[in-house]
Amino acid sequence: MLEIITEKTIDGITITDLDRLKHDYKTFVLKEEWFKLTIPCARNDITDILINGESIRHRLNAGLVTPQGYEIWIHGNIASMFSRISQCIAQDDLLLFKRLEGKYLICESWNERVDGEFVPESVKQFFANGEGPFWYHKDSWHRLPYTTYDGEAITGDVSIDEDLIHEDTRFYGEGMCRTTKINPTLPTTPVGDIKSKSLRELMEKFGFTEILQIQQITMQPNSVLPVHRDDFVYEPSKDIIRGPAQLYFVLSGDKDKIKFKFENVGLLDVDQPIFINNQAFVHSLVYTGDEPRTVLLATGVSSLTNKRFL
Repeated sequence: MLEIITEKTIDGITITDLDRLKHDYKTFVLKEEWFKLTIPCARNDITDILINGESIRHRLNAGLVTPQGYEIWIHGNIASMFSRISQCIAQDDLLLFKRLEGKYLICESWNERVDGEFVPESVKQFFANGEGPFWYHKDSWHRLPYTTYDGEAITGDVSIDEDLIHEDTRFYGEGMCRTTKINPTLPTTPVGDIKSKSLRELMEKFGFTEILQIQQITMQPNSVLPVHRDDFVYEPSKDIIRGPAQLYFVLSGDKDKIKFKFENVGLLDVDQPIFINNQAFVHSLVYTGDEPRTVLLATGVSSLTNKRFL
């Protein structure tokens, strides 16, 4: 049973399940899964939320103020809710209401559908398994799933032929991978040694001073990257790769037809370049565009990501 206690009667409370289906609060039956509440009032107007008769207490402060009202995730199994919040959010950030989005990267993992005979069942299940909310403290940089690129707009017009001289056929199925080196092995290369002027200038815009590896990966229409984690445990260069340090920049293809999911995160927005933590998070990708999709990946030492830690 779900009970929302407010200072005055509030109409229009909506409850959204992981399939993004909306339910009316007055007729809602609570199940043991995640739900997102939208309460059209200020946080201070909410006294408490009870799940099966038990108060969520200070976890009431785990929500967000939005134009639609106060949004907060709840779980029908109150222990699961308490455990997730305790895992993700510092207790001092819950004792009084604070705008958590200033301190935390807040992610929402929904049930996602990927269709097509070309999609393996393991990938369909991975996308279909929404996991609800996660909060990642921005000060714990190495634990972040990704960071955004906030610099100037960048086009994908870049020449790679002089520098990406190797082809890696190990992992990409029908895809093609061009790379500067087969493995991300030391030593790094000064960015000034990149032969292609357009590629060198692009890497400089992304803050790179040293390059560990650059790859260009092309996936054909209706193709998949299986569920995996990029495991660099035994690489001497693992300190450079650690954290959201890999540039992910879509050069061509239909970005709207890319579904790229991180476990415990949800879908990543790849409309703009981002830096991803692909070695810490299990992930998978499904591409359903009509044209091949090409992405540029780069790791190294960058002032936008890991330089301060090395």
